[in-house]
Amino acid sequence: MKGMKRFSLFHFLVYPLANRVRVILQDGQRAYLISRLKSCGQNVNFAMPASIFNAEKVEIGDDVIIAPFVHMWGLGGIKIGSRVMIGSHVEIASTGHDPYKRSMYGTNFRRQVIIEDGVWISSHCVILPGVTIGEGALVGAGSVVTTNVKPYSVVVTGRNREEWRRPLVGERREDGGKPPV
Repeated sequence: MKGMKRFSLFHFLVYPLANRVRVILQDGQRAYLISRLKSCGQNVNFAMPASIFNAEKVEIGDDVIIAPFVHMWGLGGIKIGSRVMIGSHVEIASTGHDPYKRSMYGTNFRRQVIIEDGVWISSHCVILPGVTIGEGALVGAGSVVTTNVKPYSVVVTGRNREEWRRPLVGERREDGGKPPV
């Protein structure tokens, strides 16, 4: 009987209270993060936790959804267009270490990352410095993007990079717009 009372106390009082405190803290973190951005459009949804380093060099357009556990390194500049969806655990780096130096420690290079309008970056992707992802492109889950992605294409990396044009509504294609096998 005593164990039941303890369970009820935690279930009905402590857990809801702790959850409310967490929500309040995350709302504060979200507001602080958005206030530090270079520019931020309307209807931007950050699911916390998210990290943006050098946020003063990051620009975000309208109607953008950023899932939890997204990390951005904005030292080289990051531009995110409108109607962009970024999945959880995505890393976007506009800065890195110079692999051509004898000692990479302490070296730093910066290249802007541009994500154009209508892009979907699936979860667990890594976007490296200097990459432009074209309008309407889809980046498959777990991809490491090292080079530019053409507009309205689907890119999936793994052993080999595969890229094909994304069929749009109303388009008729001989191969049905399906990925290569």
